Amino acid sequence: MTSSKASIAHVAHKAIPFTAFQALWIPGTTRLCSLGSNHGGFGVIQIHSLASPRSSKAQHTAAKLPKLVHHSETEKRVQFKSGTFRCSARSSGLPQLLTGDFEGRISLWDLARTEFPQSSFKAHDDVINCMDGAGPLTGRPEFVTGSRDGTVRLWDMRQNHKGAAAATPGAQPRPISNMAPINGDRHDVWCVALGGAGAAASPRADDLMVVAGYDNGDVRALDLRMGKAVFETNVKHGVCAVEFDRRQGHAGSLVATTLEGTLHSFDLVTGQFAAADGVPEEVINVQSGDDSTLWQVRHIPQRPSVFAVTDGGGNIHLYEHGDKKTLIKSLGSSRIAKQGILSLEFNEDLEGLFVGCDLDSTLRVGMVQL
Repeated sequence: MTSSKASIAHVAHKAIPFTAFQALWIPGTTRLCSLGSNHGGFGVIQIHSLASPRSSKAQHTAAKLPKLVHHSETEKRVQFKSGTFRCSARSSGLPQLLTGDFEGRISLWDLARTEFPQSSFKAHDDVINCMDGAGPLTGRPEFVTGSRDGTVRLWDMRQNHKGAAAATPGAQPRPISNMAPINGDRHDVWCVALGGAGAAASPRADDLMVVAGYDNGDVRALDLRMGKAVFETNVKHGVCAVEFDRRQGHAGSLVATTLEGTLHSFDLVTGQFAAADGVPEEVINVQSGDDSTLWQVRHIPQRPSVFAVTDGGGNIHLYEHGDKKTLIKSLGSSRIAKQGILSLEFNEDLEGLFVGCDLDSTLRVGMVQL
């Protein structure tokens, strides 16, 4: 168990001239990428680095803090809504950015040359709200997307970016799995995540599950090998974020956050996936009122038992997965922004280091100390 005296230090911040929907660490570096939309309705990708100060001449504590240094910016015709670097192994060279835009297109970018995407194709009929990959440490090329059109689709980087679309001009890549309601009653997919299949779902350690959250409160966990939902429930309010506690091996927990300030933790180890009421669940009211929206949930990669939740008031709340009697333990909270923190991402190499972006058009870097 972690000490209850966890703290959050605000390391650096920088105002940006656009609304960033996501801020992501570029794998293996202390550089970060933010993407979103500017006031003119164009898509923007910016690159910053977290630079160490020149402490030898610094006279004040503030001058000794790291700074965010702007490196590059590219503007495109279509606004970006989602992105991920978790779609290729680190050994593949310079990390490539995958983006989803407001026209339902997926694009692959070389950040050293962003004049044109390396590849781009129509993946959904509407905005791609969210995407996630298996992670660079797994070396798996699968990634998943969720859209306003109500579908969740699984893709393979090898098939879609080096296969039929490249060999045949005009050919449209196809998802290796397409998950949509059979009855046609489609709801907006707000969030998706990939993780290791729970022990109750499959004995194979290399299996993956995808979980999706919807605007009507549905949460669905899908076994990719079986190709069907293995767990479904409704948490009553729109689901803003979902995440498994780990990407490799068997996931122990699943966390979902909502518009109305409720945090839901599901125990995937002892739970049975045959029915929603067979999976132990704990619900916590984190916030209420105007600041109630819980925008994001992210586990610390090096410490998967600990996770952070952001809310509409600029707060970061820290929790730890508990034992069988108590699924969630609070580790405290801290306010680092004036408005809602839309995105939060932990660094895969430096434990506790995170980057976030908020509705005040500001990038923020901080450190969780446990």
